[in-house]
Amino acid sequence: MKVQELRQIISSADRVLLEKAFVETYKQLTKSQKEEADVLIQAVLSGDMEKTKKKKETVNFEDLEKQILTFIGNAKAGNYFAPNRVIPKSQRPKWRFLVKGYLKELEKIKSDSEYYERALNLLTKLYELICQACQYYLFSTDDPFRSIGWLQGDFYHLVAAKTFEGGYTREKIAKMAELACTGGLSRISLHYDQEMEFISLLHTSDVKEIAVEECKEAIRKRKEKLTSIKEDSHLAFYLREDIDNFCDLILAISLLQAETEQGVKYYFKNCMESRKEIILYKALEVADLTGTNEQWIEIYKYGLAKKIKPRESLIREYQDRIKEKKKDE
Repeated sequence: MKVQELRQIISSADRVLLEKAFVETYKQLTKSQKEEADVLIQAVLSGDMEKTKKKKETVNFEDLEKQILTFIGNAKAGNYFAPNRVIPKSQRPKWRFLVKGYLKELEKIKSDSEYYERALNLLTKLYELICQACQYYLFSTDDPFRSIGWLQGDFYHLVAAKTFEGGYTREKIAKMAELACTGGLSRISLHYDQEMEFISLLHTSDVKEIAVEECKEAIRKRKEKLTSIKEDSHLAFYLREDIDNFCDLILAISLLQAETEQGVKYYFKNCMESRKEIILYKALEVADLTGTNEQWIEIYKYGLAKKIKPRESLIREYQDRIKEKKKDE
């Protein structure tokens, strides 16, 4: 029955029969359902339903949080991939359904909820876990994002949007820039995807400027760390890759802020790629994403001024863009 139908039946029922129906219905409940019903019945009779709703919400979130933290711990321990006595073999492939359910519940929690910060922390941890699973086998899949039915860019967007739902802070901007530029990737994703999602959520010049400052600080710290480790080490490779990704993000924002010259100078100075022609090629790729035709041409000419010889495909594209520019004029 619909609730309205039930109310109509109750309104015309004999009190004695109504009490009997209530008791017989109560008998059909399981023990755990009776425990929840007990609280609800007492709340209704005392006229304190609002307090009961809050208590139930608290219990539900506490339980959800414990489930997610336990899941993350087991995943990092390899219990969903390698044989073990913690997670039964039949349950290991079901990890993807757990993650889908967790995301569905966490997505519902708004910034005005008392659980917002804790929910956001759990959401971020889940994203970081799936990124990690793209680098190391934590589950029996070669693409964890595909397994949970999410594009990495969409998952990142959810995390970033939820983060900024509670307002912008320097700490939040730095964290989201970090997530966009570092970590494991889905087989069909590039860091560009997350970087563009990040930029789409920076709605004012002020927050874009903060993002650039935080990216530069991230680059400074990584370059400092590079001086204390072996150049051919595994860590050095990832640090250099991170630096190049942060440089891409800085240039993209600079182009949107109409600060092309400033952005491209920083890009050429700080990219870790040793071949200047490759740096020019990458800078022009960024311009394709967020820049205008004029900005692309400006970056190309900057490369020529640095005595860089572009590859044939870039020369042809430059010529086509010049023709397009003249048509527009």
